[in-house]
Amino acid sequence: MGTHFKQGFTIIETMLVLAITGVLIASLIVGVGGTVNAQRYKDSVNSLQVLLQDQYAQVDNVTNVNDRSVKWSCDGAAATAQSDNANAKAPGQSDCVLLGRLVTISNDQIATAAVVGIQKSETKTTSDVADLKTNYTFGVSQSSIETTTLEWGAAIAWPTTGIDAKTGVRDRTFAMLVVRSPESGATYTFTSDSDTAMNAVNSSTLSSMMVASNSVPGQAQRFLCVDPSPGTNGLTVPEKLSVMVDQAASAPSGIETRTQSINQGLRQDSSCN
Repeated sequence: MGTHFKQGFTIIETMLVLAITGVLIASLIVGVGGTVNAQRYKDSVNSLQVLLQDQYAQVDNVTNVNDRSVKWSCDGAAATAQSDNANAKAPGQSDCVLLGRLVTISNDQIATAAVVGIQKSETKTTSDVADLKTNYTFGVSQSSIETTTLEWGAAIAWPTTGIDAKTGVRDRTFAMLVVRSPESGATYTFTSDSDTAMNAVNSSTLSSMMVASNSVPGQAQRFLCVDPSPGTNGLTVPEKLSVMVDQAASAPSGIETRTQSINQGLRQDSSCN
């Protein structure tokens, strides 16, 4: 009977295999985690772009959000409310008209609402914007206010260079007003850096945004950097993105997502890094 030897791994060989396997698994986990973070970040940027674009659809396809089972009143300050007053009317029949949409953003907090107006005069003016400001009192339909947050813990921020640039400032507020002229049917976009809470917005707030020039407040091009890591537990991404509101935008196509390389290709130096 011969002698047989069983071939096996030594302890050192086994430890080496386990160590290499651990490194490979750790690398895989890090790679997958980075990919997931990047996708989550893109989702938050895309959701902001879509939300802003959707305001134009709601202006073009007017929907009265007020409860049709009750009567509503509209006072001289364009404030709408449910009412049992004898002068109250069914939705769509009051003196207030739906003029547009308002979006306010404070860091990661987003609010949207319908903008209403009540005609106070019929003065002939030289432009749609002048007509709106001269002949209407504006308000926000309180029943239409909706709130949400940017996805995955992101927040809007200031560019570090170029248009809208501010350095050393993290917190940012932004407002976008989209209105449709009752006279011509044309759509106009105005922006500001207002931090007025939606439930405190009044005619003066909205009128001050309606500046028909390349300015802020007004119709200037704006860049909203989306910060993936405003807090200590934010996402880590290879490149920060921005949502651009084009100068004098009048349609959803005026809202774009921009990378730094695209900005450079268009000879714009706005940077979010």
